[in-house]
Amino acid sequence: MKICIANLVAYQFTQKYRNSYPLNRVFKIVVGCILLLFITSNAKAGGLEKAFEALSIHDYFKAKSRFYKTLKKQSAASAYGLATIYSKNNNPFYNLDSALYYSKMATSSYWSITSEKQKLKYIFFGVDTVSICSQRDMVDEKCFIFASVQNTIEAYNYFIINNKGALRSEKAIMNRNMLAYDNAKKMNTSRVYKVFLETYPKANQTDEVNARYQQRLFKEYTAAGTLESNLKFIEEQSNSFYVAEAKKNVYRFVTEEKTLKSYLVFVKTYPSNPSVPRAWRNIYNISTQEKTLKSIEKFLIDYTEYPFKDELEQDYVLANTTYYQIKKNNKYGFVNEDLKVVIHPSYTWVSDFNEGAASAMKNGKVGFINKKNVTLISFEYDEAEPFKKGLAVVGVNDKYGVINRSGETIVPLIYDEIGETSNQFISVELDGKYGFIDRTGDLKVGLQYETVGDFNDGIAYVKKNGLYGVIDTNLMYIVMPKYQWIDNLKDNFIRVQEDDLYGVINEIGDYIVKPVYTQLTEIENGYSLAVKDSLYGYLNVKGEIVVDISFPYSEGVVNWGLFDKHGYARVIVNEKFGLIDTIGKRFVPALFEDVGHVSSEMIAIKRHSKWGYCDYKTKLKIPYNFDYAAQFIGDYALVKKEGLVGLIDKKGSYVIEAVYEEMSWFKDSVLLVKENGLFGLINLDKTLVLPFEYYKIEFSKDKKMLKLCSEDGFDYKLIESVFEE
Repeated sequence: MKICIANLVAYQFTQKYRNSYPLNRVFKIVVGCILLLFITSNAKAGGLEKAFEALSIHDYFKAKSRFYKTLKKQSAASAYGLATIYSKNNNPFYNLDSALYYSKMATSSYWSITSEKQKLKYIFFGVDTVSICSQRDMVDEKCFIFASVQNTIEAYNYFIINNKGALRSEKAIMNRNMLAYDNAKKMNTSRVYKVFLETYPKANQTDEVNARYQQRLFKEYTAAGTLESNLKFIEEQSNSFYVAEAKKNVYRFVTEEKTLKSYLVFVKTYPSNPSVPRAWRNIYNISTQEKTLKSIEKFLIDYTEYPFKDELEQDYVLANTTYYQIKKNNKYGFVNEDLKVVIHPSYTWVSDFNEGAASAMKNGKVGFINKKNVTLISFEYDEAEPFKKGLAVVGVNDKYGVINRSGETIVPLIYDEIGETSNQFISVELDGKYGFIDRTGDLKVGLQYETVGDFNDGIAYVKKNGLYGVIDTNLMYIVMPKYQWIDNLKDNFIRVQEDDLYGVINEIGDYIVKPVYTQLTEIENGYSLAVKDSLYGYLNVKGEIVVDISFPYSEGVVNWGLFDKHGYARVIVNEKFGLIDTIGKRFVPALFEDVGHVSSEMIAIKRHSKWGYCDYKTKLKIPYNFDYAAQFIGDYALVKKEGLVGLIDKKGSYVIEAVYEEMSWFKDSVLLVKENGLFGLINLDKTLVLPFEYYKIEFSKDKKMLKLCSEDGFDYKLIESVFEE
């Protein structure tokens, strides 16, 4: 059938803008009135009119029947009427599928096969461009609501397919996609995510779904947690974002033992892996824990392919340059041997450098820096100990682990305590139970002990069921647990307690002194004080009695009765002090309230609550004038009188009057003295070497500097420069 060009244009216009009316209502009313007059004057009631009449009085049965009879000849209006009936839920014919079907028919028929004369006639029944479009929108809306109530992917898909051009099409697509996304997340498999991407390529969720797809694919590939599964993923999914993660896993698996051998295997087997530089640096750090010229030269000979050779010269220079801590305005930094600031004071605190690294705190967290002030290990810990043989203990929230120089976690932060990391086996404690791990973090002795000691000279003590034993570096018992107490194993004179008595064993567990003593001190200046049956004497390092167990025991003798470095020990007879030598011979008769330091010619002695000095024949040489008397160093001795300290000569005359709060020998003939709460340095002639303006003056650890502590921090002076002045 031919279609009027004007009708076709109008149809296209309406289809395009059917959701953008209203049209000019004044125009509609005028035209409607004219047409109504025309129709009422020229037309007689027919089937269509009777159908609309029945519809107006809600006689849906009659209306439906008549609309079907007129559907062929009056398609647009009849379909409109049928769509109206099927879209209303107040009649038994309510059916949205039918409503949609006839609404579509009304729209297409109106623009394609309805003549202009029929259109004028249909206005009488309320069927025009606006009403047809409005009906279609209404049916679409009801279909959308129905799909929304069902809220399933199938319901939304049905709406999207059958209600094309509907106002809610985009909303339906969004709802469907969100449902599909939620379902995919619940199933959480790579296959489901892939189906989503293929089915809904334009969905808003594609980026996130693709990320989840890549993640799940990686996890599914590597679920076995093996080197092989990660290598397979890298080979088959080479474009995946997670290839980088898989390559990290390859590094982790191959270098799991954290040994020199494992790092070498990695760099040779996987030369293109991004972690190769990291492995090389570990090889370097393990091979050159002590950064000496010899160790670095040997490393270069052994590993000619090392990729960072340009750094080694500077490493050597820095490793052999001493850095000294400084503190300014409550911030810490470092100066070098020339006292030049090399690391500006910017840290809350710093440790000394050890194995090329210093721990430091910044913003409440601890990390490690090198001598270039480059962060070696990020600031993420609450505590950190210095590196020892390439390992350091670190802690967070009172849980401790071990890291290497590259910051790799060797031992996870799960333990309550970790012992000395320089040993082959490292003691650990968790929930009150102790065991040992090796330097790769593997638990070698389960957490079965009540306490353990660090290894010393190849042995360590352990406690089980309330008793102590000794193990060796094979983690085998040298002595089964049988002691009530055991010493720290620092030498071959290992004190033990058994049946409430003390004895001594050696490093292989053999007794060198049977447990027969009620008290037994550690070796001091070559001798141990032993107490038995209310008497005491002395043993040597071999456990032999060198001074008979014959001296009456006095309370506190294990503290004041030990031999000094000159080979003399105090004794009490009839509540008076004297001295004996290392064979028990009385060197100074027990005549005094106390006996103090022995010098080359004189001995400090006390009578009537005052100190003086006698010679070796106990002849008084310097009267009892002092509250305290130290030993003579050369020709001079420190003495205290009325709470103040001075210096006397061998005649008892003051070289420096007792006017200082504190005084001690510092270097050669220089004295450290305290006046008005501050320290300074003076010579024997009282010449001022350093002014009294420091809270503390001490040597640096290498004895090359003077560390000068003042109110706002501390600084250094070269010793040579101080004493030359």
